[in-house]
Amino acid sequence: MSDQAAPPREPLIPGAAELRRTVYRAAGWARIGLVVHMLVVNGLRLSKVPHPGMLIEICVIVTGWTIVISLLNLKKKWRNRWLMGLDMVITLLVVASSDYVLGLNVLRESYLGVGCYWMLAAPAVLAMWRGQWVGLAAGVVVGAVQFLQAPSIAPRAWGDVLLMTAIPYFIGLLVNELSTTMTDRDRNLATLAALEERERLNRIVHDGVLQVLAMVAREGNELGPRGKTLATLALKQEDQLRATLQDRRVDILGGGFLDTDKTDVTIMLERHQSDTVTVSVMAGELNMASARAKELDRVITEVLANVSKHAGDGAHAWMLLEQEGNDLIISVRDNGVGVTDEQLEHAAAGGRMGVKESIVGRVIDLGGSSDLTTSPGAGVEWEFRVPLERE
Repeated sequence: MSDQAAPPREPLIPGAAELRRTVYRAAGWARIGLVVHMLVVNGLRLSKVPHPGMLIEICVIVTGWTIVISLLNLKKKWRNRWLMGLDMVITLLVVASSDYVLGLNVLRESYLGVGCYWMLAAPAVLAMWRGQWVGLAAGVVVGAVQFLQAPSIAPRAWGDVLLMTAIPYFIGLLVNELSTTMTDRDRNLATLAALEERERLNRIVHDGVLQVLAMVAREGNELGPRGKTLATLALKQEDQLRATLQDRRVDILGGGFLDTDKTDVTIMLERHQSDTVTVSVMAGELNMASARAKELDRVITEVLANVSKHAGDGAHAWMLLEQEGNDLIISVRDNGVGVTDEQLEHAAAGGRMGVKESIVGRVIDLGGSSDLTTSPGAGVEWEFRVPLERE
């Protein structure tokens, strides 16, 4: 009866958290590359600027700050609002010093400020951290300060403003989309692993506990009154255990639900299987929005409750699930005593609105239709046609 546990599934690609760490590391290396570019450009024009000493000091500060950020990033202490704010302040001060340090003539040769394209780093990281709109806003501010150092209608002058707004926005958008995709992938892999474990446990329980409960339920009636009580209890426990194992929404290992937004209608209907109810469903899954599925389940519960109350002793019910396009077709029939139209009208007049409200009304609310066929001595048959997804 033993069953070897399957080895844990190894992720084929990094998870969402690891993806973000990789992106931040890449941003750190990109920042270092931009610092090298800044040092080369400023070194080439050092002899032309009016304040070479201040240019060297700013280059040293920017290089030092980049090294500090890179070390903090490795220790995962970089992403907090104070350091992000300080990064933006330093970037704005460096950009705002361009006119004074470089001089207008030198600045208009290339329209590259003191920080060159290093000024992209702070808005880009903000976009990764807080989303594309925050990155866009930061880029607009930095780009505007850069433009004001040497205002001009020359394309090279205002082209950097476009870069400062577009690049952080698209970086933030890309990171968010990748993170969302990876999160969905991780959740789907976790769900698949939980379902695989459920199937393994299903086999173990079916070969052991369920067989014992079924034997007690079958043979307990022959052991007198106490045996009948044990048989009844065993049958209830068997039904509950089987329903729990079959309900794919329940995470057996972690508790809670795997997916609370969708409900597998086939599993939902199979839970009504009992000694007096036979359920036949399709192979595979039929996922419906959980709120709609809950209302549909209440309809089926009410129909089966009516069979138990009114169909007579020994009555049996059969349920069939089919699919036709976007529609679910659920048929429920019994071999009970049946009912007449006059009895239904009399029940409604007496305030018993089960058929009209709990059954027909709910199906209409779901966007479906219902059809009742019955006659005295011929049982009752319901056919429900309900859209799987509301259009």
